[in-house]
Amino acid sequence: MNKNDLREEKKVLAITSFAEFAERYSYYIIQSLLIFFLIGKFNLSQELSASLVGTVLSMVYISAILGGYIAEKLIGYYRAGMLGSFFMVLGTFTLAISTNENLLFLGLSFISISTGLIKSNMASFIGRFYDKSSLTDGNRDFGFNVFYVGINLGSFFALSFATSLKDNYGYSAPFYSSMTVSIVMLFVLIIGFGFLKKHIIDLVLTGKIILKTTILILIYILLLFYIFKEPNVASFSIFIAFVASAIIMFLSANKGNYKKVLVAGVFFVLSIIYWGLYFQMFISLLLFTDYAVNTVLVNSSQILSVEAIGVLIFGFIVGKLWLYLANAGREIQDIDKFNIAFIILALSFIVILISILTTPIDVKVTVYGFIIGYFILALSELSLSAIGLSLVTKIAPKGFVSLYMGIWLVTLGIGGKFGGYLAGFVYIPENDINLAKANMSDGMDMFIVIAIITSLLILTIRKRVNRNI
Repeated sequence: MNKNDLREEKKVLAITSFAEFAERYSYYIIQSLLIFFLIGKFNLSQELSASLVGTVLSMVYISAILGGYIAEKLIGYYRAGMLGSFFMVLGTFTLAISTNENLLFLGLSFISISTGLIKSNMASFIGRFYDKSSLTDGNRDFGFNVFYVGINLGSFFALSFATSLKDNYGYSAPFYSSMTVSIVMLFVLIIGFGFLKKHIIDLVLTGKIILKTTILILIYILLLFYIFKEPNVASFSIFIAFVASAIIMFLSANKGNYKKVLVAGVFFVLSIIYWGLYFQMFISLLLFTDYAVNTVLVNSSQILSVEAIGVLIFGFIVGKLWLYLANAGREIQDIDKFNIAFIILALSFIVILISILTTPIDVKVTVYGFIIGYFILALSELSLSAIGLSLVTKIAPKGFVSLYMGIWLVTLGIGGKFGGYLAGFVYIPENDINLAKANMSDGMDMFIVIAIITSLLILTIRKRVNRNI
């Protein structure tokens, strides 16, 4: 193991982790407020708002396909991240000044392309660094856990401040705070270019490359605007993204790696199911905590920040655990880590369900069950999401790393729409605590059953997956 690689690792992780911190801060400000923003400021129904939130969640991540293509074929990973930070500034500013639905949809379009350019490519940049270094797979997993801690620092601060800023200063304040953080991110990436230059793909930005990149982004922003404005086309757009992902996987397969491509497909499907269960929290459970949970000490978004705290506490510990087990020759396989994620997810939902069921009639639910449930959920997320990023960089065929990272994020997008679909089954009335508790209990039953069935299916396929990974 080269000591210089260890020094370079620190620089790579510091700059990319801050970029993800800033991107996640801006994104989680939006994610935690959007359902209330649509209902409160634009007077949309709960059902329509849930559908639109699901569409936004899906398109934010599906944009990673275009972001991956622009990085892989045109400007490189790092430059794509810099471009994404510019659009994040535009997006958060547009939302801050939005007074009509057209500005709302335009701001959400900027945010979507921004995430597509930043999220997949920062992770791919890290993966490329490890590919060219002398560091082990254990170092890679640890590095991605550090990266994931940076992500969750951003979400923690966003969830901690979002509702408070909105309640005290209006909806514009949290969006302006996002814009400020995004501006800092842009400057950090510009300065970091000099520190990481030897790890950045050396290319000449010709007029043709710049023109092609500009045209692709402008056309995509117009497409996103239309998708947000016309909800009926959203499902078709997600289907197109699914087909595009399948085509990319088909083109990446050959006689020597087709089994790995099939295994990647298994992980992608599991990711969709997991994130569908996860993202419904930002719709059904977020509304439930606001309407039917006793939140005297904390507000609804701050309750969600408990999970981010758990990730911060457990992130390094879990990363070190994977590294220790790998060095001791007792490495836990990736498919088993995914199964652990589903088991813990079901456990966290059970804790929340018990909290709801044990609350007397006409009384709001105590917040403590939600705090414990979300804290446990952090271990679930660490077992799947950070490991998933690392896994993709290991199994993606040569020349398809960023596109596979894009597909991984597309699974989050499809999961986001799936989460909106699941949340649509759980109507949470604002002024009827008992009906809200009954509906949420039924919803939690459904979520728990889905998680348990998926876990059992993983047990039946784990040996075949491990043989071909």
